[in-house]
Amino acid sequence: MMKRGVVGVVAASLISLGGAVSSPLATAAVSSHTSHTSGCAQHAGPYPGSRSTDCVALSNSTVSVDHTLVSAKWALTADEFGFTNVCAAVTILNRNKSTYFFNDFNMTLRPPKGSVMVLNFTAKHALDDGFIAPGGVATGNICFDYFGQAGRYVAMYTPRPRSSIRGIWLVDLS
Repeated sequence: MMKRGVVGVVAASLISLGGAVSSPLATAAVSSHTSHTSGCAQHAGPYPGSRSTDCVALSNSTVSVDHTLVSAKWALTADEFGFTNVCAAVTILNRNKSTYFFNDFNMTLRPPKGSVMVLNFTAKHALDDGFIAPGGVATGNICFDYFGQAGRYVAMYTPRPRSSIRGIWLVDLS
């Protein structure tokens, strides 16, 4: 009788563990984290809101998260109304074996002083949203309000809602 109870507990534990490992969320986190060292800067230094699962951009402005390669080149630009914005030219390469959904709202920006901001819709040739086939590429621009704050901005790309994995760009503006 004791053996049957132990076998039942072990079997239930294995089934429960198997379900956690094979869930899409767990798979995404594990697969992104395993590539963390190859597509991320090794020593980024501290920045506001940092997480151990963040992938800070390499010197070529790219991050590798969720089986995608994301490049963002940041600069100050003027919009059609003459206001200065913090903008990025973004390229997303889908390395997944399935179609990848992207959205410009996946990118946010934290100024040196203040709260995280979302984009402001002033970008010419905007990134927008859509689907990328396996091996495909999406390109476009995203912009955020710039209020003249000099210092380090933290740009964050979250590939999926509630994902613990983020691509990070540390953008120094003067």
